[in-house]
Amino acid sequence: MIENQRGLSALSMKRVYEFFSSTSLTVILSALIAAVAAAGSFFVMANPEFYRELDSVILLPWLVAEGPRYIGATFWIYILIVLIALFAINTSVCTFDRLYSIIKMKRPWKSLLPQIVHAGFLVALLGHLMGSVSGFRSYGNVILKGETVPIRAAEGISVRLNDTEVKTDQFGKPDFLKTSITVFEDGAEKKSGDVEMNSPLIYKGMAFYHADNGDTITGLRLAIEGGGAEATFGKAFTSASGLKFSLGNVYPDFALDDKGSPYSASPAYNNPYVEILPSNGERGFLSLKGQGTTLKVGSTDITLEGFMTSPYVVVSVNKDPGIWFIGIGSAMLVLGMALLLFSREDRGELMRAGKEI
Repeated sequence: MIENQRGLSALSMKRVYEFFSSTSLTVILSALIAAVAAAGSFFVMANPEFYRELDSVILLPWLVAEGPRYIGATFWIYILIVLIALFAINTSVCTFDRLYSIIKMKRPWKSLLPQIVHAGFLVALLGHLMGSVSGFRSYGNVILKGETVPIRAAEGISVRLNDTEVKTDQFGKPDFLKTSITVFEDGAEKKSGDVEMNSPLIYKGMAFYHADNGDTITGLRLAIEGGGAEATFGKAFTSASGLKFSLGNVYPDFALDDKGSPYSASPAYNNPYVEILPSNGERGFLSLKGQGTTLKVGSTDITLEGFMTSPYVVVSVNKDPGIWFIGIGSAMLVLGMALLLFSREDRGELMRAGKEI
């Protein structure tokens, strides 16, 4: 009885091994992966905003935690993951089987070239798996020139924008960019450098990219008591006579409720006002519609003369622990393909390897 059970178990294992080492399985899985990926592209085009947001998460943890809520749009991703996993097992078994045959038959070293391609694919796939399980992607980190801001997804990491230079071509598209940043960890300066087009700054596996740039209003130029004053948001400013003021909240669409308290009727800048806070006395509200608007706070007239602007950069920070595996695997794959194609005796090996898998 025991011998029969062992025989059945060995037979079952042999059938499983033959199934995963089958060339037919390779062809079927390849066709299915291509078909599911093609179908998925239509889902991506039909839901661009959803998939744009999905690009900012770590895929596998998100699929486990949130994916079932969006199964109508993501079911093809689950199917694709299963198919790729089966394809990886199929490739591993085929590679092992082929290596065993080469070693057993003492074939020349050139017979190993197709296996370099297979191994490169598996190493790169491992890198993608690591990146889909851990790491982070942090978008939308807005930094004003001279300011230091924390990176939300990386505890203890902050970035200062030192300078930025952007040039555009005749069509208004970026032609040259160089952004100088400094990375801090727990308040200590760690690394400074330039972020250029397609060339991020790397620190501890984190890649810092220039995602966007522009200029934003950071303060107001005011006429007060016959003199001028530059008022920066969040900081106090002083009049010629020594009176102290500061800029408070900005209301894009200024309105007052029944109790006389300010609020914004909408997020659109239809009727923008800024709160002026004197160090003593009642606050006032200055219109930002244009130059020349005046507010009287107590006995002091405050007139808007212009706006202060500062350049800003939007920095994206990505950490992918599998990036080195992806690079090594890709290099192995390309090297193996190149050696196969340019080897005199083994130019047909690539075709034969496909059949033998």
